[in-house]
Amino acid sequence: MSDEEKSEKNTIDPFAQMIQFYDAMSKSWAKSMSEAVSSESFAKSMGEQMEGSLEVAALMRRQMGEVMEKYLEGMNLPSRKEVINVAERLNKIEMALDDLDAKLDDVLETLAGMPAGKLGAKKK
Repeated sequence: MSDEEKSEKNTIDPFAQMIQFYDAMSKSWAKSMSEAVSSESFAKSMGEQMEGSLEVAALMRRQMGEVMEKYLEGMNLPSRKEVINVAERLNKIEMALDDLDAKLDDVLETLAGMPAGKLGAKKK
């Protein structure tokens, strides 16, 4: 072996020890966290926390809805509820018009099939 090769073997890589330490700690933490997360007590705790969060979110949503409704009322703008009400009413009107259109088509078809003499007699 040459002197250069010997000196390369004798030098210690300071980062190699840090990397080994990091790998060992990562494996240890991963194992500990995996055991903790898979426990029933952790699942129960997370469930309770999520339930609480959902309750708070529902309360905030309700309050924001009330605030928006008051704001829209103050700005003299329709609320979501009022817009939905108008849309439902327009939908009913549209359906009634479609029904009338279909009935009118039936009447026109019937009149078109009648002889001309009977058509005049019906008008009287």
